[in-house]
Amino acid sequence: MNHSISQLFDLNGYSAIVTGGAMGIGKGIAIRLAEAGANVLIADIEDETEAEETMATIKALNVKSDYIKVDLRKIENVKLVVEKAISSFGDIHILVNNAGIFKYTAATEMSEELWDSTMNLNLKAMAFLSKEVANIMISKNHGGKIINISSVDSLKPTGNLAPYDASKGGVRMLTRSFAKELGKYGITVNDIAPGGVNTPGAAKMMGANVSAEQMAAMKAQTEQFLKSLPLQRMGEPEDIANAALFLASKASAYITGSTIIVDGGLLIL
Repeated sequence: MNHSISQLFDLNGYSAIVTGGAMGIGKGIAIRLAEAGANVLIADIEDETEAEETMATIKALNVKSDYIKVDLRKIENVKLVVEKAISSFGDIHILVNNAGIFKYTAATEMSEELWDSTMNLNLKAMAFLSKEVANIMISKNHGGKIINISSVDSLKPTGNLAPYDASKGGVRMLTRSFAKELGKYGITVNDIAPGGVNTPGAAKMMGANVSAEQMAAMKAQTEQFLKSLPLQRMGEPEDIANAALFLASKASAYITGSTIIVDGGLLIL
């Protein structure tokens, strides 16, 4: 069936869940899907203030939005997210698994606590929320879109991020595994691998007690890094949101089990 450009990207009547949707990349994705007409549930551990600001922006677009404060590292909570989406919108057509954590730690110094916390949110929660949502999509017999946020670190490790890198490598294989099994139900499953993106979470990694000398060193390092990138800038949440919209839309109907790399050319280096 042929569609016009506007029809390809029209999400009116669709409902989406975006985990980690209160801030940063998740916020950018939530707003972009809403701009295309989707109702959006934000599932995040962040406080209500951040979520309410994002919801207000979404509701101003004349679509529905809701929020559930939830720690997805506790696997029993994934069902609460699905129940909230169904009670708010009646259905689920799009799932964006964006919630994730990372912490710079040398491989020789990583703790079991850091490993478990990272794996539980970045990979385990993604797997079991995808399972729950896929079952809803199958029961409704309308297909759907599952979009996972992986990382360029799943392809080229940065260093000092072993738990994060392992979790994101798992995300890429999980994407392919789900895609292979769910295609017969009309459900596509893909992932987006961002490079460096300007987000509040990334800024927090610098810490609150950074000296002037450390700040200067980091600034110089960042400037050198940007000069080496083909596009010579950091990514913005909108860059990832645009890829998510494509994967959520009819324009990507024949794409599944794929990774879209959004890194400004980082992996060319």
